Amino acid sequence: MKKIKVVLILLLAGLCAGGARADDEDKVADRCVLCHEQQTKDWQASPHAQTMNDTFLNGWTKGGKKIECLVCHTTQFDRKTGKFSHEGITCESCHGAMKEDHPDKAKMILPVTSEVCQSCHTVTYGEWRVSAHGQKNIRCFDCHKMHGMKLRKDQPDQMCGTCHTDRLKDFSHATHSLEGLHCLSCHMPEIKSSVAKIRGIGVRGHTFGVGAETCASCHREMVHASHERETLTEEVAKLKAATPEKQTAHLADLEKEATTLRNTVLANRRVFPPVVGLAFLLGIFVGFAVPHFRTKKTEDKPK
Repeated sequence: MKKIKVVLILLLAGLCAGGARADDEDKVADRCVLCHEQQTKDWQASPHAQTMNDTFLNGWTKGGKKIECLVCHTTQFDRKTGKFSHEGITCESCHGAMKEDHPDKAKMILPVTSEVCQSCHTVTYGEWRVSAHGQKNIRCFDCHKMHGMKLRKDQPDQMCGTCHTDRLKDFSHATHSLEGLHCLSCHMPEIKSSVAKIRGIGVRGHTFGVGAETCASCHREMVHASHERETLTEEVAKLKAATPEKQTAHLADLEKEATTLRNTVLANRRVFPPVVGLAFLLGIFVGFAVPHFRTKKTEDKPK
């Protein structure tokens, strides 16, 4: 596995000739950690720091080594030249290239907005934008720590309860909580599609809405199966009520109906030929009579 990783990293270096060397990367990291030690530690333990791992490299190879993947798995990737500054998501991915006169003169200003996350987390950003959170501009950073990529509270329910304190106490949410469910269970269901995850949606949706399909995932018996069971119960009751005596009587009625239908068909067969013959003769008569009538009417007109 280590050999594969080394080879793939060398391939990346070959694809992106002119990118920063390993010693350059160490130099940049060292410069950041001098002043931002805690932020650097948080970043090192985050998924961002692990984007160029064996899982990605193996998947990237199986997928045909698409250059577009490097947009989010490297730092400052240039689509035109195919070059990048560093492997993985580093400080400069969000803060921009290190300024030589920072921190003495220049500042590394980063807009604290959700648009910073948009370039890689495209699907998640779109979901957030149309959600109630997005409409009220509750940003990614309001729930997630900037460098560690963890929630600002240890427990997800605590995170939601920061704003939605009353919701945690009402009947519907309290009863769900007693059953071991959490806010994320319904409002941020886990996404099963691996394609969606690659597109930046992460492991959970961010619309925060609860649709009928969410309820049906647990309450199918109540929503759908209960109706099906009621119908089936009615059918079973009918079958149980159908005793041999009732079935025999019903069979006699069906035989009478069949006899009546049979006699009707036979009667129609006897009547059909004469009716067709009369219709045929009537058609011939009309065919001859109408032209004769028109000719005579024309002759009778005064000249």
